[in-house]
Amino acid sequence: MPKVSPLTPRQQFWVEHLRRCAERGQSLSGYAAEHSLKVGGLYQAKSHLRQRGRWPTPRFVRVQPLRAAEPPPLPTVYRISLPNGVVVESAGGELSAVLSAAAQLS
Repeated sequence: MPKVSPLTPRQQFWVEHLRRCAERGQSLSGYAAEHSLKVGGLYQAKSHLRQRGRWPTPRFVRVQPLRAAEPPPLPTVYRISLPNGVVVESAGGELSAVLSAAAQLS
């Protein structure tokens, strides 16, 4: 097992800033601007620390999109044309209710 040397004060400085940035969920550029740091310094420190195993390498996870949900079925449309020209139409109702309404109109 390789021996890990302690962090230098400068490395510890960058680790603390990188940790705070990650905890806040900020971008490196946003964090750098907020704390008057050079964004290039943050990126360089992160890369340097990763190469030495002192900063975690991102893990990638396979993401699969959810299948599209089936659209709800369209309602049944009932249409009755009466001899007197009246049309009774109902979407999604009970057939018996439509027939009853049509009978009252004829």
